[in-house]
Amino acid sequence: MNHQQVGRKTRSYIPGFGIGYLSSIFQSFQAILDDLLAQPRYLLVLRLTVLLLLLHGSSSIILDVPLRVLCGLMLISPPLLTNQQIWVIICGIVWWVNATDWLWIDNHKFLISYWCLVCAIGVSGKNPDRVLAWNSGILISLTFLFATGWKIFAGEYWDGTFLHYTFLTDSRVGAFATFVGGLDPGVLSQNWLLESTLKLIPQEGANVTLGTSQRLKIFTLAASYWTLFIEGIVAAAFLLRKIHWLYRFRDWLLIIFIVTTYFLLPVLGFAYVLVIMGLAQCPSEKVAVRSTYICLFGLLQLARLPWENLMLTG
Repeated sequence: MNHQQVGRKTRSYIPGFGIGYLSSIFQSFQAILDDLLAQPRYLLVLRLTVLLLLLHGSSSIILDVPLRVLCGLMLISPPLLTNQQIWVIICGIVWWVNATDWLWIDNHKFLISYWCLVCAIGVSGKNPDRVLAWNSGILISLTFLFATGWKIFAGEYWDGTFLHYTFLTDSRVGAFATFVGGLDPGVLSQNWLLESTLKLIPQEGANVTLGTSQRLKIFTLAASYWTLFIEGIVAAAFLLRKIHWLYRFRDWLLIIFIVTTYFLLPVLGFAYVLVIMGLAQCPSEKVAVRSTYICLFGLLQLARLPWENLMLTG
């Protein structure tokens, strides 16, 4: 056999090997997904909640360790996962930490506190699946209703100033401000420095001028109106059950909101609790929707990547 024949066989073998390898990965992923979907819905929701608490549960160093220990034990021990006393302890830890720091914590910490209370009530009853499903729908409805109302009456979303300021000063969205808004990374760095200086050395009447671009102003204004629309439609879809066509698409609307919001503004604690509550109220027969929620729970980790460095190096 000559070298040309060997080369032809190698070239024909590599694509087949690649397709077979990808097929094997897909089959393994499908098996994992089927296993998750086969679990009782409330048990899967409780496991994901424990995983959320393990990653984003506490901001207190003192109480963070016992919370992580309890959550770790619950993940490996099925009896502990549905233990009423353990959930009451977890609920007490989360509520204590958030109550002592309520002036400084992010909004999603309050939502996580309420959800922990729902889980504690759920495992204490005879039908935890129904308790989790009903309360998750109520919490999603009220969360989006109040969020939309605040944005409408505050006025900062009508002219785009809130998101415009966020993109100019928040390092988490610096990559998108550069990529979409056309801002030079040096201008963004100067903005961050100016903002941090004002916070460290506050002076009455002091102000600074942040660097921006017309492209970024247009984008943030459009993003502001999109936020008002999608949050309002999600609230309506979960609240107005008598509008059947809208209520039927509530899960997909929530998923669209999560994708278009938290891959851009990576507040992952908020994203995860919305995914969990969405899954908790999603009927078991909606396999495609439930599968999307589960996949989204994993794919949200992509938002943690240093996109700014990747875009700049690319």
